[in-house]
Amino acid sequence: MDGVTTEDPGNLRRYLPHLVVFISSMGVMIIELVASRLISKYFGSSLYTWTGIIGVVLGGISLGNFIGGRLADRFSPRNIIAILLLIASFLTFLVLVLDLLLFRIMDRGAFTPATAGMVIRSLLLVLILFFLPSTALGTVSPVMAKYALEGSSRVGNTVGSIYAVSAIGSIVGTFLSGYVLIPLLGITTIVIVVGSLLALLALVMGRLRAVSLSWILLILVGLLLHLRSDQVFGSTKNLLYPETEGSTVLHRSDSRYSHIEVRDLNRGGRRERILIQDALIHNRYDPDAPDELLYLYEQLFRALTWRQAVKRAVPASSAAFRTLTLGAGGCVFPLFLERNYPNSENQVVEIDPAVLKVARDFFDLSENSSILQVVADARNYVAYLQGKERFEIIYLDAFNSYSIPYHLTTLEFTRQVAALLVPDGLVMANCIDIFDHGRFLNAYLNTMARVFPYTAVYADTTYSPQRRATFVIAAAFQPIGEAGEELYLDTGRRIGRRLSDDQLVDLRRRNGDGILSDNYAPVENLIAPVFLRSVD
Repeated sequence: MDGVTTEDPGNLRRYLPHLVVFISSMGVMIIELVASRLISKYFGSSLYTWTGIIGVVLGGISLGNFIGGRLADRFSPRNIIAILLLIASFLTFLVLVLDLLLFRIMDRGAFTPATAGMVIRSLLLVLILFFLPSTALGTVSPVMAKYALEGSSRVGNTVGSIYAVSAIGSIVGTFLSGYVLIPLLGITTIVIVVGSLLALLALVMGRLRAVSLSWILLILVGLLLHLRSDQVFGSTKNLLYPETEGSTVLHRSDSRYSHIEVRDLNRGGRRERILIQDALIHNRYDPDAPDELLYLYEQLFRALTWRQAVKRAVPASSAAFRTLTLGAGGCVFPLFLERNYPNSENQVVEIDPAVLKVARDFFDLSENSSILQVVADARNYVAYLQGKERFEIIYLDAFNSYSIPYHLTTLEFTRQVAALLVPDGLVMANCIDIFDHGRFLNAYLNTMARVFPYTAVYADTTYSPQRRATFVIAAAFQPIGEAGEELYLDTGRRIGRRLSDDQLVDLRRRNGDGILSDNYAPVENLIAPVFLRSVD
């Protein structure tokens, strides 16, 4: 390779620097998106985790650029590029090994609340897993720029083309991983493929061929073991994801939108099945007693639904009404409606088709269910329904403590929801906050009150104003019960109460009368006290 002139237009080797930069830049972006999925299963996907990922990866690339520039000045690029690519390949593959070790230690991430300590731990985890691979990949571009310049007198053109190819590689890596690789291959296979490509480049660059070939063969063995792990280790055993005490993993996958897990837990001698998306438990379910709703906010939904049925002066089981649920998850509550209100017509909207498939496979959502299952973004579907359909009850069940789709909280969206409600209908939305702070609860309640003349806030029996709680905001065009009233299930069990007018006045006094809009909906800032002050 020494002596080859990159000015020679007939020599394909003149494009080697661009090819290496293209693939390494593509690898950086693939690794960044892979980082978001690996971290999500420990700490969820939020502004905080994404900030840590982007900051760490950019920091690694910057340090790598600096180191690569120094190396390019001290050594011939032809002599060191294969070494750098092999190091990058090894460190990329090491991500899987470290993830395996950390998973054995930190597999409780899905069951812990969001806290300030979690921010620090997630940042440390990103540093451990991805800083060194990002640094190694960052060394490639300056070395290959020097490589290209050694055979070219057109400095500006050469450097410009290297930068352009680097940017194009990053773009291709972003689209390829987001649209194709993650949904189709899964995280482990993607990391192995990226590591293999880097090793192949090292082989092509003509140095350390024996080492490169041996490393490629070792990676391929790892890929084969991974692909055959279900046969070798059993249907729920995976080489990289061992079982944990008291928890049986029934399903684990990465969809276009989230990392998904289904687990069975043994709690007090009874089986509980949970759906986890990005380290947040979205559904709790007892397969042996599906009508025993385990989430307290779902019991509040149940009590308010029963009261709406009673208002119609017919037996609840005969009540005929139409419901719309935004955010399906495992469809635990829509299935409760289907079983207990057989005359009702129920629609659920879920953006992720993989989640609906999980609901069918593990949460008793049968193929012949009467529930209309819609795969769409909730806001887009609500806009589509304008002027077409009306509902007696609308459930907004798409919010979690720090995973809040802000576009479903705004004044503009709330007006669209209101347009779908019959005059005597009811909207219910779950909302997580700490009442003594209550910044998000207050802003969302203010937004609802701009559209609906009557609003109410309900809390379950475990409510404490100093602790994280799940509230249910109810909104309607007609009066909703009485302030301070007790709320009961149809079985007669008290499940919660409505907050008093004095409590809501105090909430607004402390937080103001601001609302959420498409122009300004800082939900992450509003929910920050929940994130920072929750008990770890």
